Amino acid sequence: MIDEDKNTIPIVLHEVANRLRVRIDAKVQPYNLTRMKWLTLAILERDNGISQSELASKLDVDNSSIARLMTRMEQRDLIHRVCDENDRRVLRVFIKDAARPLLQELKKVSDEIRGQALTGLSVKEQDDLLNLLLVVKNNLDK
Repeated sequence: MIDEDKNTIPIVLHEVANRLRVRIDAKVQPYNLTRMKWLTLAILERDNGISQSELASKLDVDNSSIARLMTRMEQRDLIHRVCDENDRRVLRVFIKDAARPLLQELKKVSDEIRGQALTGLSVKEQDDLLNLLLVVKNNLDK
């Protein structure tokens, strides 16, 4: 996969991901957030009440890292954790109402970053890009 050509798919994907990380970090900093906290809120917005271990898996972090992240987010009044009704060992994570206005602001930030990243691509090209990336992702999950 490593090639002398600087425009191989893995290298370009890495460079795009890195530029997105840098851009996102700069945009969420005024909100006193990190990219990881933003991603956590985005996941919970779609799947509120998932278990802390499921969240760790989606974020690709270990159990001690997710526990520290959840503690910091609870201290910020963004989330709360509740023991599962059927299994007290499982912690369910929920967005607090206090985080909802922040999520609305972050939606604007997301739209701005997406718009900048996809400038010059038609809607069809954007759909094609997403579908192709999903194929690559699924291939790597096999």
